[in-house]
Amino acid sequence: MFGTILSGMSTSMFEISVVSNNVANAGTTAFKKSNASFADLYSGSTPETVTRTSTGVGSIVEQTRQSSKQGGMMERDGVLNMALAGNGLFVTTTPNPDGTPSEVLSFTRDGEFMLDQDGVLRSSTNDIVYGYDGLGGTELQSLSVPYQDENGVKLTALEIASDGRMMATYGSEAPKLIGQLAIAVFPNTTALRQLGMSRFQESQEAGNLMLGVAGQEGFGSILTGTLESSNVDLTSEMTSMIRAQQQFSGSSRILQTYTDMVEKLTR
Repeated sequence: MFGTILSGMSTSMFEISVVSNNVANAGTTAFKKSNASFADLYSGSTPETVTRTSTGVGSIVEQTRQSSKQGGMMERDGVLNMALAGNGLFVTTTPNPDGTPSEVLSFTRDGEFMLDQDGVLRSSTNDIVYGYDGLGGTELQSLSVPYQDENGVKLTALEIASDGRMMATYGSEAPKLIGQLAIAVFPNTTALRQLGMSRFQESQEAGNLMLGVAGQEGFGSILTGTLESSNVDLTSEMTSMIRAQQQFSGSSRILQTYTDMVEKLTR
């Protein structure tokens, strides 16, 4: 009995922590909420022998899975603010201490990018954003937008197409292709390992990484001047929070009653 009550309190607290994290990140760009699922415990039984009349002896956390539902699109001025409409993630990497790109890839749908002092394209977490040369090359490379061309003419405009091609204009010259954003897709995106700040890494459960560019079959397109909001529905999350709190409160009252009964019996 005691273990059954504690398991109920434990699973309720776990759900509260998951929902609290979702609510806290409701305003985080491209945040994907998590959902917790639970399973019943049966004494001396296996899944094959459990019957409909079996009495459970508690509950356990079965798994926590990330929702793959796309968040809403919100306007955000600036060509370096991008959102992916459809499947895919931007490809990034955390720089080494000396500033060079790491060989470990990370992935995000947060397209709130910026240029550093050297013109290197970086994410909101200061990760280096990867792409291609835009000329058919398949080797990943960091993307840079020089503030001046080889003749010293200053950058006057930057455009990014829906397929991720980056066109820079220097002075009154014609736009110049300087690179193309890389996009990654996985068979099971919800199984990617979470790093925090809307960043992910590969996992065996997520399947094989496939790299390409926006607009290819199976890859989403890029919208500039737009950011993806979180996919958290606050109404739904608050309902889940109230339910979990009521479950915890109910288990607490049962525990208090059980404790009082034991105390009376042992006097």
